[in-house]
Amino acid sequence: MKYLMLIMDTESRRRLTAAEREAWMSEIIAWYEKAAATGKLLDGGHQLDSPDKARTVRATGVFDGPYMEAKEVLGGVSVLETETIDEAVEITKTWPGVDRGYVTIEIRPTMVN
Repeated sequence: MKYLMLIMDTESRRRLTAAEREAWMSEIIAWYEKAAATGKLLDGGHQLDSPDKARTVRATGVFDGPYMEAKEVLGGVSVLETETIDEAVEITKTWPGVDRGYVTIEIRPTMVN
């Protein structure tokens, strides 16, 4: 089954210094390399640009705002393929910064077509 990792920033992450962010990014790169080697990480995902560059689409048109709530905190997405959601959760728990409160990650099953 495929699971989407929705990686959301926290206030703690936004308070990191430039040096702390750089060190953390090195950890993240190493995590993705290790996860990719297992075959469980299907797509390393994409880090999202800042919310001020986003557009919200609604039935009444396209807006610069108001924003969807998730747009302010959603920092990136990745795709895992595991047998169970519990396995996906265990892999996600090892993502750098989860243990330090820098990010919250929601695991969501994808729909099978």
